[in-house]
Amino acid sequence: MNIFNLTFPLTVDFSGGKYWINGGGPYQCGEAATAFLAGESSCEPTGDTSQLTQELEAALKTFGSHLSPFSEKLETTDDVCQQLEQSAATCSVNYAFLPLQGSVILAERFTFPSLRDFLYVELGRAILHGNAPRQCRLCSGWFLHKQGDRALYCERMAPSETEKTCREMGARMVFEKKLQDEDTWKLYKRAYKKYYARYMKGSMSEAEFKAWGEQAAADRDTAIEQLESTADAALSAAIIWQLKERLNRL
Repeated sequence: MNIFNLTFPLTVDFSGGKYWINGGGPYQCGEAATAFLAGESSCEPTGDTSQLTQELEAALKTFGSHLSPFSEKLETTDDVCQQLEQSAATCSVNYAFLPLQGSVILAERFTFPSLRDFLYVELGRAILHGNAPRQCRLCSGWFLHKQGDRALYCERMAPSETEKTCREMGARMVFEKKLQDEDTWKLYKRAYKKYYARYMKGSMSEAEFKAWGEQAAADRDTAIEQLESTADAALSAAIIWQLKERLNRL
């Protein structure tokens, strides 16, 4: 969907978290707002879009705060509330029946006089259904966060990379940080290398290595939960010592 090639007034049929434009779709609520914020269009719009970008970001950070940590929260001040009230969308609403794959669904039919009004409502409905544009923590590009998706990084090619995406690089960065910051992960990595070497030399069978790996991961996760629930230094040291013993008991 090229949002800058849409013709206004625009008729859009919404049903649940999806919508149709002139029979085309379905589109996921949030797609258009994400495309606008990301500048992903083959046709540039006329006029300055910075004010609309600021409006959409303010609405996202205010109303999308319940999606935290997946949407950055903006402190709701009187000024923000007044701004949002003044920027309310203009549209007309009716109902329509849509024939879809041999069945018929009831949809809300919105008619928008401008791109700004369409994007404001489309973003709001996205937030209501648990979706929202978010910025990648690696490249800062916008991508659509969908309900239940815990991704913090987009799937575009990562900066200065030719093969790995931001999501792949982000996962690696998170893993490396865990290895650097958490004693539990350091112990787990050392033990994993030791037993993997035994498996590669043939002194440990594949079944034994697999069984050890499953138990080691469970012991690691249990230790992490125990450490997160205590601030006692002596108890934390005991948990780490016990984990080391369990990981190296073979």
